[in-house]
Amino acid sequence: MRKIIAVALAVSLAPTAALANDKRDQSADMGDSNRVICKKLELTGSRLAVKKDCRTAAEWADVRRQQQDTTSRIQSAIPRPGE
Repeated sequence: MRKIIAVALAVSLAPTAALANDKRDQSADMGDSNRVICKKLELTGSRLAVKKDCRTAAEWADVRRQQQDTTSRIQSAIPRPGE
């Protein structure tokens, strides 16, 4: 029973940890836009494979903006019931 509770707790906290890391990355970008920031990206389909991606703070901000634009465009294209 304890194992089930521990697993459920770990699963529920995982998205929170990812969100906290993203907010920390955003606050770090507020300084010098030419500063190089390296992030470790986990590759889908593998538990161990990690890719290191280094870009300037300005480039990371541009990537984040492009991802938000893409998400907004996809979400606006989804037909909603009653429309």
